[in-house]
Amino acid sequence: MALDSKIPSGPLDQKWSKHKNDSKLINPANRRKFTVLVVGSGLAGGSAAATLSELGYQVKCFCYQDSARRAHSIAAQGGINAAKNYQNDGDSVHRLFYDTIKGGDFRSRESNVHRLAEVSTNIIDQCVAQGVPFAREYGGLLDNRSFGGAQVKRTFYAAGQTGQQLLIGCYQALSKEIAAGGVKMYPRTEMLDVVVVDGHAKGIVVRDLQTGEISTHAGDAVILATGGYGNVFYLSTNAMGCNVTAAWRAHRKGAYFANPCYTQIHTTCIPVSGE
Repeated sequence: MALDSKIPSGPLDQKWSKHKNDSKLINPANRRKFTVLVVGSGLAGGSAAATLSELGYQVKCFCYQDSARRAHSIAAQGGINAAKNYQNDGDSVHRLFYDTIKGGDFRSRESNVHRLAEVSTNIIDQCVAQGVPFAREYGGLLDNRSFGGAQVKRTFYAAGQTGQQLLIGCYQALSKEIAAGGVKMYPRTEMLDVVVVDGHAKGIVVRDLQTGEISTHAGDAVILATGGYGNVFYLSTNAMGCNVTAAWRAHRKGAYFANPCYTQIHTTCIPVSGE
């Protein structure tokens, strides 16, 4: 069986922008007719739920924590890279793309990494608009620092707690949409299974972790934003809840696993041996 990664055709640096321009649009007046299920409420899930709700879709967001504020995204403290070239040292989308490919030992999917580099500048703007207090220079401009694997200063940061500040900004945007009625939040809820119809995820089965009640939710699309899984290792800096159960349940329903070895653990977790 051939592995189809669903990457669009065309030149490398135009694949995803061309795909976006060719995709069918949904009229703003019709978006309220569609329901999107978002599993996970960290930086990926929380921002997806908030943004989709702002666009007009009906959103249900699920997390097993007692609040979206407790998502493990707070643990990413170093900073976030974007090709804004504020330091005027020759940074560009291509340079961020190349550094990321090289940092991934040349095994990452090139077109997906290029898309990440393309939208990196917009992600910083979105975070600032959501109130993330990035570090700033004396003149008020956003500051940058150099981080591992990068040849230029492109890391935006908030002291030593970038992940926490990003999550608070994301949580504020999510809370605004919950209050407006666009997002219905389901905390303390664990996903048990994915409902697949004609090869597409159209619903999920969940369990209320307080009462044990099992229920089903149907939607027009399902977003799995369930984080990494550091506990495949004996030692890890990830929380005990980062245990790959959601990805595994999708895998059981036919989703493929790509590079499960790509799991970040901190070097402090590598056991000492010898001198």
